[in-house]
Amino acid sequence: MELTEEEIWYFKHNGFRRLPECLPDDLVNRLNAVTDEQIDRMIEPVVWEKRKTRTPHDVRRLSKIIARAPVYLEAASHPIITEALRGVVGPNIELLTNKHNHIMVRPPGSDSVYWHSGEQPYDHTLITALVYLQESTLENGCIRIVPGSHLRPFRRDRRPKEAFRESDLHGLSVPIPMPRGGVLLFNDCCFHGSDINMSDGSRRSMTLAYRAHDAHDVLKEDPEKILISGERVYTGHPHPFPGSN
Repeated sequence: MELTEEEIWYFKHNGFRRLPECLPDDLVNRLNAVTDEQIDRMIEPVVWEKRKTRTPHDVRRLSKIIARAPVYLEAASHPIITEALRGVVGPNIELLTNKHNHIMVRPPGSDSVYWHSGEQPYDHTLITALVYLQESTLENGCIRIVPGSHLRPFRRDRRPKEAFRESDLHGLSVPIPMPRGGVLLFNDCCFHGSDINMSDGSRRSMTLAYRAHDAHDVLKEDPEKILISGERVYTGHPHPFPGSN
């Protein structure tokens, strides 16, 4: 479902949007089944929790998921996501494989996700999508975002050293619980982070990165980018320029 004018305004102003539709249950089931296998077999590349053991219970993140199984790309290019993205970045949408492209497993007791901004406000617009394979709640450490922080007029280290809860921006953040199958889109310039998983279960979510194929892209076949909607065309100044002789 494409975003309405009001939803596009909301996204541009606040920097995030919870999509009203969830991915189909069958797709989420297949995503979880493949993820179970990847975790059980501890297939690299893996990021571990800060524990001494190396077992499936300590897997924090599975990296480079698009190359692991076709179902991940199927979910990343689902119309529920692409149609919403068109209202934010336009019709020509690329999925990046060298940015995000992972599953946060977040097992019980999982450490917090440090307070950070993925990009600086002056960078090209990059949209992060979180696709939830399990419900995300306050108890299991749902994401927190500072609304409108992508529009900040001040410079700030995008990866502050202080702990998330001690950040001076933490008090301005809002928690965003999400249902299983839910999709959250946000401008990657927004400050965001999450707390410790205090539940007895995991909190899985796919983290994906999207951007528009724009006028500055002269390399049309970039292996790090997958075109999932529209086409790769030059959208800059026409040549010859209208009115020129």
